[in-house]
Amino acid sequence: MALRLRYLIDTPRHLLEHVHVVDGAGYFFFPAAASPTGVPVCLWLDFSATGQGALLRGWVWARPKGGLWLELPGAARTIGQMERSAPRLHLRIACEQLVLAEAEYRPAILCRLRDVSLDGARLAAMPADAGTVGARIRIALPEASAAGTQLEAFGRVIWVSAAEVGVRWNLNDGRSRDAVARLVEIADEEWLGARAAAHPRSCRCAAREPELRLA
Repeated sequence: MALRLRYLIDTPRHLLEHVHVVDGAGYFFFPAAASPTGVPVCLWLDFSATGQGALLRGWVWARPKGGLWLELPGAARTIGQMERSAPRLHLRIACEQLVLAEAEYRPAILCRLRDVSLDGARLAAMPADAGTVGARIRIALPEASAAGTQLEAFGRVIWVSAAEVGVRWNLNDGRSRDAVARLVEIADEEWLGARAAAHPRSCRCAAREPELRLA
């Protein structure tokens, strides 16, 4: 299971001041945490000034005294995109839930969610197994509802990559709403006890913020 870390900072721009990019990977120092090198990491970023959030995955690169250096492939690109995009209505929560995914015209497969929100989810699955863009898909949880019925959410595949599939939920279906709420609840529970840290207000990056000039 990945090491879960949460970091509070005001804006994506300030965060980029602390991400060192080398050969396409971002290196970020997370204070007051301990872990062996090579351990997978999921870093949840909370941007207090914008209400945005981002999830970055990588691993522990080094562990000097006082914290951990994280190697985060694609970090600079992801954070840069956040500066230019509107905030999501619902924050995606990283998770490792095992679910049964069944796309139309394909057999059901067991796979893991990479993240989930009240809007949609990302599956760690090949498009050949979990459906192409536009395909309907059913996601079943390995538990029953309070009424004893199968918890299952329905949606459509909205994007695919080499090893992942993005799903948007059909929330007009009452069964889907109940199942999605439970998926989000489980994801939240996975983050209980995560190590948290905050960007210090006295950091030197604030001094490099451009001054506001009035006409």
